[in-house]
Amino acid sequence: MRRVLISALLLVLLPPDVAPAQRVSAADRAWRPFFSAFRAAVRRRDQAALRGMMARDFFYHGSGGDENGDEDTRDEAFEFWSEPRLGAWEAFGRVLAQGAVRNTAMREPGNRRPSRVAPPAANSRRAIETNRVDWYAVFEFRGGRWYCTVFNQCCD
Repeated sequence: MRRVLISALLLVLLPPDVAPAQRVSAADRAWRPFFSAFRAAVRRRDQAALRGMMARDFFYHGSGGDENGDEDTRDEAFEFWSEPRLGAWEAFGRVLAQGAVRNTAMREPGNRRPSRVAPPAANSRRAIETNRVDWYAVFEFRGGRWYCTVFNQCCD
């Protein structure tokens, strides 16, 4: 009887602890293929491919918000990045070439989703505060997929 009670108790208690580990594991498995495809799309400036890999609520430097009212800021980001004097596409390529790490410094309060940040130096509050990072990108695992959620010029 005691073993049955202990087993039942373990079954009740384990699922909440197991689920986040499975989510992180799924995020880790999905990261490399996503990041490789994302880098290639940025290199090609393939807006159609990038649209599927960016969050609809994407934040970018110069973000005026959803200027056309379609509840999607990706199109405004593409337009902004296409300004030749800005050099955003080139900066994006340089940031991604440095790789990405687990995000601990650029997280929104209360957000528990797996997240990564590029370049790795952007994962340091000190680097941000001393302006050692020119641009940074943030990625988030949402609904079983990775998305780029931010590409921003640092740190005005």
